[in-house]
Amino acid sequence: MNITSPTHEGHGEGLSLTGEATGASDLDAAREQRWNERQLAEPVLQPRMKVWTYREGAIVLGRSQHALADRPAAAGVGGAPAGDAAGMSPDGLADSGAVRLPLVKRGAGGGAVLVGPWLLSASLLLPLDDPRMAMTSVADSYRWLGEAMMETLAELGVTARAVPPAERIPAPERLAWACFAGVAPWEVVVDDPATGVARKLVGFAQRRSRHGVLLALGVLVQPAPWRLLAQTLGHPVALADELAATTVDLASVSPRPVSNDDFLAVLWPRLQPMSLMTD
Repeated sequence: MNITSPTHEGHGEGLSLTGEATGASDLDAAREQRWNERQLAEPVLQPRMKVWTYREGAIVLGRSQHALADRPAAAGVGGAPAGDAAGMSPDGLADSGAVRLPLVKRGAGGGAVLVGPWLLSASLLLPLDDPRMAMTSVADSYRWLGEAMMETLAELGVTARAVPPAERIPAPERLAWACFAGVAPWEVVVDDPATGVARKLVGFAQRRSRHGVLLALGVLVQPAPWRLLAQTLGHPVALADELAATTVDLASVSPRPVSNDDFLAVLWPRLQPMSLMTD
């Protein structure tokens, strides 16, 4: 089952996957992080969301991993490629085993996130007094979002569940460098019918400031090249294969093709109140 290619055309009451105007040399992952920082630099007055898709692969490093971006062999932070950028194919994948992905820093903590055409992301900004966030613990502040994702997937024919805090799955120490290696409270998994393994499909992250709350979500819509993640960060290929066995993508479990816009159209009513940002 294949996911149709990401589009930037309108759907469902004018909703569309739009990004900032940018030159082709500006890395999508770097733009996303700069945008997030700008939004938290001023008061968040109403709930709003911006959707992100990626033309190229990149690795977004959590706060504790920033030193990796400064190593001599690492890619330049903020979108400068490591080695020859011509080694990347049009779909953002490596044409050669020698290719390394660009590294980008983010303000939030957690492990490395592998972004690219295989991932659909969104930044959700909420005021500090938003009832979905106020008077809840950090873990439970994800509950409404996890349940919205689970309901969206159910409408698309995918049986998934949002994992409650008591059932969270810590990443094994050998994989702690990868965001998708563990399952935090209310992240979304699909239980593998053959093995019983809870395979992660949707991941969340959060950052709070005196101006508001930023929630980030990432949905694996296509198989991710986990070996390229491990290769770039200097980890054994065997760990990439282990990571692949504990994650799943929408294309592999959906009974029919689902485009990014299709997914967003079903999710959108469940995020209200929320406005969509296009710049």
